[in-house]
Amino acid sequence: MKKDVLLTVVIPVYNVEKYLKRCVESVLVQEWHNYDILLVDDGSTDSSPQICDDYAKVYDFISVIHKKNGGLSAARNTGISNAEGEYVYFLDSDDWIEPNTFSDLAEVIESDQYDIISFNQEFVKSEHDIIKSDSKRTKRLTGKEALIDMFSYGFVTGFATDKIYRKALFTKNTIQFPVGKYYEDLGTNYKLFLAAKKVYATNQKYYHYLIDNPDSITKSWNEQKFENMISFYKELYYSDDVRSKLDSSELAIAKIFFVNGMTHILACLYKSKLDKKYIDITNEVKQELVKNSVSLSQMKDQPNKLKYILFRLKLLKLAFSIQNVF
Repeated sequence: MKKDVLLTVVIPVYNVEKYLKRCVESVLVQEWHNYDILLVDDGSTDSSPQICDDYAKVYDFISVIHKKNGGLSAARNTGISNAEGEYVYFLDSDDWIEPNTFSDLAEVIESDQYDIISFNQEFVKSEHDIIKSDSKRTKRLTGKEALIDMFSYGFVTGFATDKIYRKALFTKNTIQFPVGKYYEDLGTNYKLFLAAKKVYATNQKYYHYLIDNPDSITKSWNEQKFENMISFYKELYYSDDVRSKLDSSELAIAKIFFVNGMTHILACLYKSKLDKKYIDITNEVKQELVKNSVSLSQMKDQPNKLKYILFRLKLLKLAFSIQNVF
């Protein structure tokens, strides 16, 4: 019989036989043990279901749900519905965490003060890549402050995999990951921040985000990916829920975040040479950038500041016609 646990680690699984053991083992080596693992097999057609079952036979704190394929969001939602812990943590099955993740955060988790516990991640190409954090810094924020921190590219990212959430944030506020959509984190985290009272954030990196997985959604673009990303950015910026809770100075920060996101999307359209194929999408993004123009000085700390300058100079498309500019 499983003991009561404080944290449920939800691992959505879909055709990841090459990566799954590394992912699960990165949890099993944790020195803090007040967790269980829920493997949600999302209709895998490789050996992943058997690997899940094998783990469940050996460890009584690992359970498996086999379900019809419905995508990452549906798998996470299934995990939330079946999680036994007070907190839930979503770990993608082709990624892994540092062995000291839970022990470093144990005091914060056990304090039961925070609705969201946020840390950082590193994009890696293999398990041999070593991640190294800057000197430790932490913040204790309200949910709204955490959202503004995300808009400002502070400690708090827009990803779901570098956060531990109080399960009640989802269940009591009827928040779910949007099924059948790409970039579901972007469309979900802002709702969770606005519902949260207290957020703990640290700059320490514990999560290895594998970018060399050929099945990753960032490896190829299609119309739905562009549409979903645009839709979530617009929802995040224009929604009544956001606008009713942010003051004018905070909305100005949200606007810069929105413009940075739109600039990124336009650059991806040009880089992938899909701007002519998806002409309506390209025009929509350009119209949003013109309508929400910000000064170049306001973009100085944004990841896409150079691309925005080129857009304003009407040189962004030309820049991507020159190989290896970015």
